[in-house]
Amino acid sequence: ATAAAIVAVVAFALRAPSHLRPALIPWQLMVFVTGLFLVVPTLSRFGLDTVMRGLVGTDDGVGGALRAAFSGAGLSNALNNLPAYVAGESVVPPGNHDQLLALLIGTNVGPVITPWGSLATLLWFEWCRRRNVPIPMRRFVLTGAVLAVVGCAASTLALLLTG
Repeated sequence: ATAAAIVAVVAFALRAPSHLRPALIPWQLMVFVTGLFLVVPTLSRFGLDTVMRGLVGTDDGVGGALRAAFSGAGLSNALNNLPAYVAGESVVPPGNHDQLLALLIGTNVGPVITPWGSLATLLWFEWCRRRNVPIPMRRFVLTGAVLAVVGCAASTLALLLTG
């Protein structure tokens, strides 16, 4: 990420130096996401692992994979996909590769229902806000819900069929 940031800054400096300014960096989002990563280990000490084990389960079969995917998607939309994956990964048994990959699918395909579900969506919303592009929230949530359910189910089943 640091190398990519350096390349982007150099490209801006060479091609459009007048556009290069600190406002391009989403500082508030960086602080927010960093804070989320600090919260997860703290909550794990106070019972988050127990809750996550109940949500994700330990079954590596079809049911367990779907459960992990949809638990990851749900938690991602409730909090954010980055800490949701970290919290879920800590409770998946080491040998449950399909379940772990399904959790990864859920936390990456599923967080399209809420604006805070993923860092990518947060960045997109921020750029839309800066450019005064209206986002109809009801339509966003309903469309995202359909996409999350269909996308998580299809991706997890494809994982299981090819594995």
